[in-house]
Amino acid sequence: MIEVTAHAKNRTRKRCGIKSKGVDRLARIAFENGLTHADVSGSLKGYITSLYNFNGQANNIRMYGDKIFIFCNDVLVTVYDTPRRFQNTVNMIMRKKRGIL
Repeated sequence: MIEVTAHAKNRTRKRCGIKSKGVDRLARIAFENGLTHADVSGSLKGYITSLYNFNGQANNIRMYGDKIFIFCNDVLVTVYDTPRRFQNTVNMIMRKKRGIL
């Protein structure tokens, strides 16, 4: 079961533009289907590593859509926007992971 902190709920609502009812569902989907640190390489992997180092409690980072979800075990801590320079890379890796490419 994925838990969502109050801070993460506010950030998700603000940055993803969804209502509070959808936050738990989006957190679960991102946790289950999002890209992990092991799925990426190059400068994107370096960026994710810097987020990991910046957020001391983060031990599980997922990229889903155009957002980066920071988890501590199974608790969503916060959500960031994926930098524009990495969005195409994330979308391409997601398509490969799903078997679309």
